[in-house]
Amino acid sequence: MVNFSDCSSVMEDGLYPASYSYIDNFPPNSCSSMETAESWKHVVKKPRYNFSSSTAEPKKPAEGGTKKRDNDLHRSLFMPNGLPDGTDLSYYSKGKKVLGGYKQGNGIVCSCCDTEISPSQFEAHAGCAAKRQPYRHIYTSNGLTLHDIALMLANGQSIATNNSDDMCTICGDAGDLICCEGCPRAFHAACIGLQCTPTSGWLCSYCRDKFVPGRKTAGDAGPIMIRLTRVVKAPESESGGCVVCRTPDFSVAKFDDRTVMLCDQCEKEYHVGCLRESGRCDLKELPKDKWFCCNDCNKIYVVLQNCVLKGAEVIPAPAAAAVTKKQVQKCLMDTATDDIQWRILSGKSRFPEHLPLLSSAAVIFRECFDPIVAKSGRDLIPVMVYGRNISGQEFGGMYCIVLIVKSVVVSAALLRIFGQEVAELPMVATSRENQRKGYFRALFGSIEILLSSMHVKNLVLPAAEEAKSIWTNKLGFRKMTDERYLEYSRDFTLTEFNGTSMLEKEVQQTSYEL
Repeated sequence: MVNFSDCSSVMEDGLYPASYSYIDNFPPNSCSSMETAESWKHVVKKPRYNFSSSTAEPKKPAEGGTKKRDNDLHRSLFMPNGLPDGTDLSYYSKGKKVLGGYKQGNGIVCSCCDTEISPSQFEAHAGCAAKRQPYRHIYTSNGLTLHDIALMLANGQSIATNNSDDMCTICGDAGDLICCEGCPRAFHAACIGLQCTPTSGWLCSYCRDKFVPGRKTAGDAGPIMIRLTRVVKAPESESGGCVVCRTPDFSVAKFDDRTVMLCDQCEKEYHVGCLRESGRCDLKELPKDKWFCCNDCNKIYVVLQNCVLKGAEVIPAPAAAAVTKKQVQKCLMDTATDDIQWRILSGKSRFPEHLPLLSSAAVIFRECFDPIVAKSGRDLIPVMVYGRNISGQEFGGMYCIVLIVKSVVVSAALLRIFGQEVAELPMVATSRENQRKGYFRALFGSIEILLSSMHVKNLVLPAAEEAKSIWTNKLGFRKMTDERYLEYSRDFTLTEFNGTSMLEKEVQQTSYEL
């Protein structure tokens, strides 16, 4: 993972993690919400290892050296690659849950005071300070004590924060899937050219190089399955509801004035009656096709669909200049700007020719970021790339924009446009072997030109503290004010994560047309 303490290095790498945050999964090198709302096909998966709670009562720590060894052992829980931030924790006494919280940084955020405290203090808050055995009474959601997990870590077992994907990494569809034992990826047999289901222990091509034949690995013992519950930042204000009357009521039994219409571009909600009373339109029945709240949203949708259908294009001249400048600085000059193309993809549209490119984009995001984990434990990176909808938030309006050099995807970004008011850029990354070549600047420049051509006014993104200076000092972003955040969140569901700050910038309106 990239060390974000060196901002200049990050800028050179071309890895600008808009969604880089602690995402409440892996501290401190983790990067940048859950169950699907769609009716997925039945998914057949190979069983993955899990661990149940110890059946034997843990022995009390002995005095002296044993207690010291326990202290050293438990310290690993709060080290990098230890217990992930966001892990749901509970203190139990006499078989009953007394207090809840979650792991964060070097301690536990207590539910009773919303403060990060030590395990010993967490035990005290549970009214059990006299026991002085916090690690043997604090449990994860799957029944393991902190002491159990520390022992497993000491024995070389790894922590897995999610179960297998329920969609194919290659095509994004559900169905009968083959699951990798080394990562969350899942595949259709046909998509990876297999004629039959492989035996237990199968590894995908992304994981095979990580395992040396004949050497015992941590994965041999099976991962420690941990559920993360703090992933997406909770909204700080009430959102949703009709943007005209600001009430969340709706009618589903019949079409009437309280029926809610959702704009297919900006995703704002309107009561049918409020639309009529405000003079916007007078609907007599549910539209059979797409519905847009205004002409601007309609135009943006048409432009995006045309771009999707148009296919790959040579990057705009202003964006190409970033690559040329970088190559001159590094004396590379191995790629002509005519070889660099960009393309807008729609995972939701399910175009067959898009699937390999979307898969390549997902690989880049997974290479550069740790899993973005939902409450259910699933990795949300493919969900966002393929434009799926999930409970709590919808990603159907997400577009994936890729930069292609000599037919290879080298950089990718996720973009969602909420009408002319605002667009968001939750995630952007460049593959490791193609960093420091100016490709991010080229992709970001192309995105800005795209937004300008549609007269989008503002671009927002979630940025971690470590990456904030890159966006503000180099790319013209500024921290969003509380008033501005409330204004946006009333109408839009922005992608935001714990540990991030919302940044925004005005899109520079240029005369360059795509």
